[in-house]
Amino acid sequence: MKFKKALTLIIAFQAITIAKAQVDTNQTSFPAPPIPIEIVGGEKSSTYQSVISRQLFNSKFNFYNLTYLEVDYDETTPHYYYIQSIVSYSLPKGFNVGLGANLQTYNAFKPIVAVSYMHFTENIGLVIQPSYEIHKDGAFELYAMFEWTAKNERRIQPYFKLSAYSSWKEEHVYSYHFWRAGLNYKGFRFGPALNAQYYGKDFSDVLNFGGFINVLL
Repeated sequence: MKFKKALTLIIAFQAITIAKAQVDTNQTSFPAPPIPIEIVGGEKSSTYQSVISRQLFNSKFNFYNLTYLEVDYDETTPHYYYIQSIVSYSLPKGFNVGLGANLQTYNAFKPIVAVSYMHFTENIGLVIQPSYEIHKDGAFELYAMFEWTAKNERRIQPYFKLSAYSSWKEEHVYSYHFWRAGLNYKGFRFGPALNAQYYGKDFSDVLNFGGFINVLL
C-alpha cells in the first residue's frame, strides 16, 4: 500500500511538473531542452528515470527535477524512489547555484543547497553537481553525468551515457554508476545497460544487468 501511494505521488508530481514546464516553455523565446524518459529492465530490478530542466520566465532562473523509481523483484526489498527538485540561478560559463529539496524512500523531505556545472553541445552533455542537505542528519551528495552521441547524416547513431552518484554522512551511505551503450535513432535510444550500486560503509555491491529504452519528449 505504501508503494502504491508513493507511485501515485510520483506520477501526479510528474504530470504537474511536465505541465508547468510546458507553460514556462510557452512563456520564453528560447527553445526548451527535451525531457528524457528512461526505462531499464534488468535481471534484479526495473527502473524509471526522468529529468526536466527549464528556464523560468525568460530569466536567469532555472527549474530542475530528477525523478527516479526502482522496483525490486525481491518482495522483501522495499521499492525505492528519489525525487530532487532545484531552482537555480545561472552564473557565467555554465555554473549555477540553487536551492531545492530531496524526497526519497529512506529519508524524509530535506532541503538542499547545490552548485552545478553544465556543458551541452550537439554531441555531448556534461553535468557535475555537488549538493548538501540542510539538516542535522543531512548528507553530502555528488552527481555527475556524461552523455555522447555522434551527429552526422546517418539515421542511426552510436550512443553512450555514464551517470554516477555518491552520498556521504560521517560514512559512506550509497553510491552508484549507471552505464548505457547503444544506438540513437531520432531521439530514441536503446541498448544494453548496467546499474552498479554500493551500500553502506562496506560498499556492499549490487550489479543489475539489462537493457534500456530512452525517449526524448
